[in-house]
Amino acid sequence: MKYSLHVKVLPSTGMSTLRQAQAQATRRHLVEVATDLFSRLGYSVVTTTSLTEAAGVTRGALYHHFANMTEVMEAVLEQAGAALVAATQEALSTVTTPSERLLRLGPAVLDALAADPVVQRIVFVEAPTALGWTRWRALDGGRSLGLIVELLDELHRTGRLAPGAEPRMVAPLLLGAINEAAMFAASGEQRARRIADQLSLLTGAMLAPTDDEPPTRPARRTRGSRTKGTPS
Repeated sequence: MKYSLHVKVLPSTGMSTLRQAQAQATRRHLVEVATDLFSRLGYSVVTTTSLTEAAGVTRGALYHHFANMTEVMEAVLEQAGAALVAATQEALSTVTTPSERLLRLGPAVLDALAADPVVQRIVFVEAPTALGWTRWRALDGGRSLGLIVELLDELHRTGRLAPGAEPRMVAPLLLGAINEAAMFAASGEQRARRIADQLSLLTGAMLAPTDDEPPTRPARRTRGSRTKGTPS
């Protein structure tokens, strides 16, 4: 009697999914370790060797995900920028009117940075130096710009945006002002409250005036809130 052996080949989907999950976990770990190193030591000091040693991975694992340290910084900036936008959105979520949200936008960003010095240093100190202004602005103008455009569009629809103001043109100008204010705060060149008040005056000028809502009223910041390194 002859016997035949039938070998059943199991699908590789499960193994492939596991490898993908492990690869994603390694990438997240590298970004987290790089964020810590960049914020504590500075981007210029961190090398591929110091990063892989701190992360406990091989250079091959690093280069599997990133071609160079510039790409590592881009990933770190993306994560830090997303955290900043999320914190700003959360702070504005309890504000009922779009005009008041616009007035509080700048102070909300400064408060979020004061609460997270790591994000502050990554986004407004290390990343611009490491990537250069052109690349930094290109990466920064995603979620941040979208948040501002959405707010200005809402004001435009409700007739609360100043006559002649075009949301798509005003948004990058306002983002630039907020970024400059954040850099001032991060460098310790200006007092945090003065910066917040100036941003509120600037955004207030973008509002169509009404009798019951003066457009140039500076938004109040939380008592005791300040940007690290600058007195309030």
